[in-house]
Amino acid sequence: MSNGTPERVLVIGDDMRIFLAVVRSLGRAGKEVHAAPFNWHSPALRSKYISKVHHFPRYSDDPTAWLASVLDVLRAHSFHLVVPCCDRAILPLHIHRQEFAEHRIAIPNPMEMSLLFDKECTRQLCADLGIPVVAGARVSSDNTARELAGRFGLPLVLKPRKSYWIDRLDSSDKVSIVESEPELQKLLSALQEPSRYLVEAYFEGVGVGVSILAQNGKILHAFQHRRLREGRGGSSSYRVSEPVNEELHRACEKICEHTNLTGVCMFEFRWNPRTHNWVLLETNARFWGSSPLPVSLGVDFPRYLYDLLVHQVQHPPERYPVGIRGRNLVLDGFNLFSGVLNLRRGEIGNWIVEFAGFLAQPILWVSGLERSDSFVRDDLRPALWECATLLRSLGQKLTRHRNPEPNRRRSEQAAQSDAVAQRFRTQSDHRFRQRDCGMATEIRRRP
Repeated sequence: MSNGTPERVLVIGDDMRIFLAVVRSLGRAGKEVHAAPFNWHSPALRSKYISKVHHFPRYSDDPTAWLASVLDVLRAHSFHLVVPCCDRAILPLHIHRQEFAEHRIAIPNPMEMSLLFDKECTRQLCADLGIPVVAGARVSSDNTARELAGRFGLPLVLKPRKSYWIDRLDSSDKVSIVESEPELQKLLSALQEPSRYLVEAYFEGVGVGVSILAQNGKILHAFQHRRLREGRGGSSSYRVSEPVNEELHRACEKICEHTNLTGVCMFEFRWNPRTHNWVLLETNARFWGSSPLPVSLGVDFPRYLYDLLVHQVQHPPERYPVGIRGRNLVLDGFNLFSGVLNLRRGEIGNWIVEFAGFLAQPILWVSGLERSDSFVRDDLRPALWECATLLRSLGQKLTRHRNPEPNRRRSEQAAQSDAVAQRFRTQSDHRFRQRDCGMATEIRRRP
């Protein structure tokens, strides 16, 4: 606290895992939390810990208007810290690092940006430091499916070098695990810029994440989780806390020391339980999707980062319980049911057990054996709003299936109305920018 006034922080993002975990952590620590979302209707904005919401123009629409809007809000509110929660928030702040020099922003240093946000550069760094990685290479326009399958085997992994690019902030490409040459050829043919992608050999094992907070290259806090369920090539939806593996920790130390890291980072490994071999897949030098689990177990990375950057205070390491599971309700439900039609006969029994565990979540929450990313006692509205939104969306889809023609006509009418509204908003935005130089609109939350 300062002069009886809460310290103020701006959190940029809107998702139900990373953003919401950061907001809750800092809100519980007594900070006045402001939000700057990309999705203005996100359920996460219903958190009781959000005091104000700021609406910025999209950077991809008008970088100059975005810069003016962000600077106006930062100067008007004197934030103690700005915390961007995703790459599409971090990249513009990095590009305009000099313009934001007078403000304290939790973004990686330039070396970290170049080495840890491009998977090709991370691979080269690992090779230099003696950290195991899988065989891989940058994709070129000359590559064929047969050639790549011959070099790296099948299945193989096709993935973007970066989650987002500064010229493509409105869309991200996903990781694909490719099983056959025809599938690979189809994906290669669809690539607009092949040089922005990597192809890698597939490493048999389970996903393990080591999350850290470091200062000047020295690790202050570390937390490890193992993935229990994930989408095909996607993020985890169900995970369990584990003791930190010494070998993996040492690999993290090497990278932190080399980049002189100050801040948070999650190192994503692939571990083979049978052979104990492992590889580093990628790094996330920002808060990560499984952030709710360590926060719920007392390893409060957002609060630790805030105190380190704002007050130069180091918290002592926390001993956390192992074997505690964390789950994202909506994402895990999707991952659990997405492959149900492709189950083999011997897999049905395991799936039924997993489904029973999914239904038993409330009991597991009460027992303390499991934590929810979204459902927490002190802040239920985001989770309830997310469920209501999901049910409403499902209801609309079922209605369209039952009444395809009328709904199709209504959709066409709605699209025409939306087009008119969009033209009006565009004209209004243009006049607004001319008049107020891109000043951001502030929306005070209703109680």
